[in-house]
Amino acid sequence: MEKGFRFPYWGPFVLETTIEDEFVKILLEKGREATLDARNDLAGQIEKEFYYEKYEDWFMPRFSPYVDIYIQEVKRYKGATDVFKFLLERNFNTQKEPWSPMEDINIGNITWFLHSLWINFQAANEYNPPHNHTGDLSFIIYLQVPQEIREEALIIATNSTVAPGALCMEYGLEMPFGISGFSKLPVVGDILIFPAWLKHHVMAFQSDVERISVSGNITLGLRNDKV
Repeated sequence: MEKGFRFPYWGPFVLETTIEDEFVKILLEKGREATLDARNDLAGQIEKEFYYEKYEDWFMPRFSPYVDIYIQEVKRYKGATDVFKFLLERNFNTQKEPWSPMEDINIGNITWFLHSLWINFQAANEYNPPHNHTGDLSFIIYLQVPQEIREEALIIATNSTVAPGALCMEYGLEMPFGISGFSKLPVVGDILIFPAWLKHHVMAFQSDVERISVSGNITLGLRNDKV
């Protein structure tokens, strides 16, 4: 007799979706114009890492819907009250009057700001060691993943080695019957949003190509009229 079953969700909430081709194009164009060196602030062993500047007008409106999706879905995953309790207890703003999160739980009560945005031009044999980020949320957007990297991955697909150029995330201990990591060989347009504390790294590759990605850090808060 067949039996139905279920298992609980576990671990950090990572949102995976895609951005529009036009957004990819704009990020690439603006990124190739960037000149402010970001290497001193980043963990990556990558020669070309640059901060975007003056991105408020063109980046924020296009990116905001993805933050909204994350907030909406993490409320479903973790519980709306828990999300608001975190923001209140962290004292992001000074509370003006008693307020119950159950009064008015919606995306409009949560605000956020982007305090860093940079582009990575990863070349052969470069990599990102295990690290985490500052803020509450971080994200990665993939602008260029050459076919040569995918072909490298196919060569080692028969063994357990993580693919060249792959993003790897780690959470918890490696134990029997458990999964403590997540590995993904991205494609152009992929975007992942995740808790900034989540440790992750990027594998090196050998092909003479560039793997281009964009990352940033976000801090969440509550609207001033709600705290």
